Amino acid sequence: MQKPRQYKRCLQALTVTAALALPMVSLADEYMMVQGGKLNLRQEPSLEAAVLGQYPTGTWMNVHEEMGAWSKVTVGDKQGFVMSKFLTAGSSSGTLYVRTNTGIGLNLREEPSMSSNIITSFKPGTAVKLLSRGTEWSKVQVGDAIGYMSNRFLTGSLNNGSGSNGSANTKQGVVKNPGANQVLLLREKPSTDARVLGNFRNGTKVTITGESGDFYKVTVAGKDGYMMKQFISVTTSGTTSAFPTAPFAAKLVNPNGNSIVNFRKAAGLSAPIIKALPVGTEITVNEIGETWCKVTVDGVDGYISRYFFTVAH
Repeated sequence: MQKPRQYKRCLQALTVTAALALPMVSLADEYMMVQGGKLNLRQEPSLEAAVLGQYPTGTWMNVHEEMGAWSKVTVGDKQGFVMSKFLTAGSSSGTLYVRTNTGIGLNLREEPSMSSNIITSFKPGTAVKLLSRGTEWSKVQVGDAIGYMSNRFLTGSLNNGSGSNGSANTKQGVVKNPGANQVLLLREKPSTDARVLGNFRNGTKVTITGESGDFYKVTVAGKDGYMMKQFISVTTSGTTSAFPTAPFAAKLVNPNGNSIVNFRKAAGLSAPIIKALPVGTEITVNEIGETWCKVTVDGVDGYISRYFFTVAH
């Protein structure tokens, strides 16, 4: 028996509605971590859009799509948009490393809370096995000990660790104000509106442990905070000395435990991906930058983070 035309239209409408209700999953999803202070999750990719929540450094986010300056992400039970420049690559599974700027060990706790009992503590650079990832805490295993560590003190790369263990990613600098009697402010966050933690005169030595926009993340006089880049003169860089003079041959590695490395059109996490290259791929490094290096792969020029290759021998 032939169905009436109206019945067919209703059936088609129901089919379309059901299809639209299905969740859209991208095969290119990857986990990235918030860096540089609290990050706003917005309803739309715009600074004028409504804020759905704020997430501190160390928060894991599932990145579905990169859209230039913005990334579409899911964090917890919320989905929205964040600025791409405040996300950094991290390990979503496998091995993480303890990272503290003071050199003091990181506590392993019984529960994901600062008030929970401390099982033991581990020094900077210690490798930990990630069992499950939360928004602010991760369940980890170190040897036979299992517990929780704060995400803000875990990194996906041993080179990203910092502290008294002499990480290769730290740099030295000195305060260089325009005037001899001026002082440079150390701030709690990378903002000129942030609370001032101290002030320092020309010639003061600082250890640079990271970057956030116009600010360096530094350790100075036993304090951690942020100083404006334009008033710091970088004196040495441990990471640059680890490489020979460009150009040189190298092979891709991934300290995060993943089997691929993103090869991008420009320097930055928001730059389009040319191709995902397997670990072990041979590349030619043409220019060395503080974070990104210009490389050639099979005759194609692009950029790869300096943490994802080693010198070929």
